[in-house]
Amino acid sequence: MKIRILSIFAIISFFLDGLMITASFVGANWIRFHSGWIRVDSITPYRHYGIFLTFFILIYLAVFNYVGLYRSRRGISGVDELSKVLQAVLIAAIILSAATFLAKFFAFSRLVIFLSAFLILWSVWLERVVIRRVQVSLRRKGIGVTRVLIVGSGETAGVLIQRLRQNPGLGYSIIGVISEAKRTGEVEGFKIIGTLSNFSKILKLQNPGEVIFALPATAHARLIPMLVSLQNSQIKYKIVSDLFGLITHPLENDVLMDMPVFQMKEAPLNSWYNRVIKRIFDFSLSLLAVVVLTVIPVLPLLALGVKISSPGPVFFRQKRVGRDGKHFFMLKFRSMSEGTETVAFTAKNDPRVTPMGSFIRKTSLDELPQIFNVLLGNMSLVGPRPEVPGLVEKFEKEIPRYFERHQVKSGITGWAQVNGFRGNTSLHERVKYDIYYIENWNLGLDIKIIIRTVLDILEHEHAY
Repeated sequence: MKIRILSIFAIISFFLDGLMITASFVGANWIRFHSGWIRVDSITPYRHYGIFLTFFILIYLAVFNYVGLYRSRRGISGVDELSKVLQAVLIAAIILSAATFLAKFFAFSRLVIFLSAFLILWSVWLERVVIRRVQVSLRRKGIGVTRVLIVGSGETAGVLIQRLRQNPGLGYSIIGVISEAKRTGEVEGFKIIGTLSNFSKILKLQNPGEVIFALPATAHARLIPMLVSLQNSQIKYKIVSDLFGLITHPLENDVLMDMPVFQMKEAPLNSWYNRVIKRIFDFSLSLLAVVVLTVIPVLPLLALGVKISSPGPVFFRQKRVGRDGKHFFMLKFRSMSEGTETVAFTAKNDPRVTPMGSFIRKTSLDELPQIFNVLLGNMSLVGPRPEVPGLVEKFEKEIPRYFERHQVKSGITGWAQVNGFRGNTSLHERVKYDIYYIENWNLGLDIKIIIRTVLDILEHEHAY
């Protein structure tokens, strides 16, 4: 049996969360009754709020633990952290509101609960961002690093090792690779120290803190004995999803003649109601964006800049392939000299790009006119990026499952783009992320991708 031990950072988070919750409650109480910003008819004695505060803190900490805020999660982004904290705060606020209504402790202001929730959301999130940064800084210096053994030597393992090497802040130190068959050699610069057949022996010899399995589908039958051997040890393990296989669908359990079976869930956007939800979200947000960007006025200034920068039209229209293979004209602010646009990717210092074009491409502002495509209904805010018809025909022959990208509307941004696959990057990798998005869509994922796009838009190195 494995015993879960809280890390020092989880303990620090727990106590700091309690402090932030207390401060937020006191702050909300002051705003409601003593700031003068809100009309007050009567003030509930503070001693009642003092008694309620203990219950308040316990509910929040219990919910935080329930949603997994004290679990060790390496590599979590600030957006993911905010999403988790938001989920916890909403649940706790609903529980507290229901409790005060049903129990009727005293004339308790529910506005204090919601003001507290707002303050807790941002204070706890910022606290956790600081803690994550401290963790990353210490790990880069070799403090708190976990010795990890990689099991697998194929393509999946290769990509995993590349990403661990590119992100030292995750705190993994690779001590070696166990191969499916090869006894010697290297994988991405790390030595193969044995094969699956002597896994237990290597485990005792190396004593890793964690094992990460990154095996191809052909070796999955040998995975179970290795997992069994880890059950009675303190060694943690992870299994990397085989993104290079054919199945990325989430599975659901069912029963067939009293036998438990797993079956693939239907892609969420195959359901009409999910498509309606996504369309309402797209239309509302894109309409709001058009109004705000016109009033500010970002869109008029960009249009003027394009027009002054070089002769030619303000917009660049190009035929693209959307949902179900239907063609539409995608809009962009023109960033190249008129008549020089081709389907070829641009390179750094590309002579075709105008001075204004260089700026709007680096900041991705050239994509803004696509909000009109979203309003018209031939694009979505989030989805696989659309390609030109000629390239689609070529890629469908060369890349497995490429045609599945056209099950949904094309997007201004997507899961592949926020994970670094934008512009002149691996198309094979991009397709894998696109398919993952299609098979695991939910509205929360769309919101997360939009937030990450806004945060990353000025830093991306692939935009020329």
